[in-house]
Formats: sequence, C-alpha cells, structure tokens
Amino acid sequence: MLTIPIDHVVANIAADLCVRYPQVACERIEAMVATARAEIEPTNHHPEFLAPLIEHAVRIELHDLAGAPLPPTSATC
Repeated sequence: MLTIPIDHVVANIAADLCVRYPQVACERIEAMVATARAEIEPTNHHPEFLAPLIEHAVRIELHDLAGAPLPPTSATC
C-alpha cells in the first residue's frame, strides 16, 4: 500500500497559498492550514483526498477573509 507523506504535502499547501495570497501573513496561512487539517483529518476515511480538502477549506477561509467570492470547485455530484 502506498503511504502518503501528508506532512510534506501539507507544508507545500501552506507554501503555495502563501505565494498565491501575499496580502495574508504566511504564519496566519500556516495556522489556517493546521486548523483545517486538525478538523478534517480525524474523520477523513480517504487519505488520498485529505490534501485537496485541506486546501479547499483554507481557500474558502481566505476568500471569506478578503470578502471575495468563493473559489470554484471541481467537485461534481
């Protein structure tokens, strides 16, 4: 079974979001990512979806913070 190096992936999510949202302090984005991970990871039964769920949750929070429209989602039902 493939082991997903989630700590490395989460660090990259925070770094990418720091570049995309330079108006928000990286420390704040890192805290947002850590909070999202702490909320999502315990109940997530599909580790392959953990990283996109974390990133999407933080992007929604960043957009709320800026008063911008919600980011588009690629999820389909």
